[in-house]
Amino acid sequence: MKSFSINDEQLAKLACALTGDELARNFNQYTDFMAQAEWGLDTAIGEGGANLNPDQIAACAERFCSFFDKPADSISVSAMDTFGAWSAQLRKLIEEDLRTFRFHPATQAGMAETRHAADEVWQDARVIASLMHGRRRVITMVATHSLFGFVTSVLAPNLQQLPVIDGRALSPDLLVETLAFGDILVATPTLWRYLAQTLPSFPNNVMGLSFGEPLMLDLSAELREMGLGAMRELYGSTETGIIGWRDTPSEPFVLFDHWMSDADKLIRTRPDGRVRELSAMDHLMWEGERSFNLGGRRDGAVQIGAVNVFPQKVSEIISEHPDIAGCNVRVAQRSGALDRLIAHIELNDGITPDQEMAWSVDAWCRQKLRPPERPRIYVFG
Repeated sequence: MKSFSINDEQLAKLACALTGDELARNFNQYTDFMAQAEWGLDTAIGEGGANLNPDQIAACAERFCSFFDKPADSISVSAMDTFGAWSAQLRKLIEEDLRTFRFHPATQAGMAETRHAADEVWQDARVIASLMHGRRRVITMVATHSLFGFVTSVLAPNLQQLPVIDGRALSPDLLVETLAFGDILVATPTLWRYLAQTLPSFPNNVMGLSFGEPLMLDLSAELREMGLGAMRELYGSTETGIIGWRDTPSEPFVLFDHWMSDADKLIRTRPDGRVRELSAMDHLMWEGERSFNLGGRRDGAVQIGAVNVFPQKVSEIISEHPDIAGCNVRVAQRSGALDRLIAHIELNDGITPDQEMAWSVDAWCRQKLRPPERPRIYVFG
């Protein structure tokens, strides 16, 4: 769609974010957000930059093309390329024809990606842009490869002609110096918790935008006490799109205008007037026709650092360790702190639960599980 406006710098940042995610999902190689934030237009794909090997280069280029639903061979790539070179090639293609986006859910590798019609993503961007009206700049703490990151940190700011600053590379002190009156700060609740613990205060009239996991009332209150002017929370998922919003966790979410409820279903009115039914990823507890609170997840997932984690699946992976007879993983929720996973492990007969065994289990989890999926405490019994 020609109405989309994405410049080369934004496309390069998107390519960097997709590369980081692809390396984590399929190569078990994790690049911290601060390093990813420093990648950009002039960063080399190969030696001296992202340092990708040939297999990784091919996979990451394919992922970049796939994001815009383009064939894997849509761009020519080599180890001598920069992210800017990839972006310049792809920009020409999406300016000619852009009908579909493909997003991966924030969960285990291998989960099916979700296709979204470009006009629906644009529809989501318009409603988020309306929440940004009157703001000065957007400072984002999230990567742009997810549906929510792409809409809040690229498309919606473009509609409001707001400059965007990647705040992931900023230290807490530098972030405080950068924030100014009228800014929007975009982050997940896990990152908001980190900011509440590391920043002394917020300048006047800074608005927060949160999504990815529930924002707890105690955290919202703490941020307001630190001077945050307003906090708007979005609800939705990679599978459904962005559904609703609220100004405080003490209030219910409100559907955006292009959504309506019908019993346990949600109905979306597309930009062309057609409608389609979807099911929310959570049980919704309705307070009238357009307001709702969240119940539990329908699929058994929990959210750790804005990533969907399935404790049952994590239990099964840990149980595959040759010295483990069984494992049960649960979520520990602590007031004023981040949620964490605790693994209760039953060892095979004759195996001693000593430090060496603990190191073996930890090494197994580091090899088999992504960081949000790894338990923080092991209990042997």
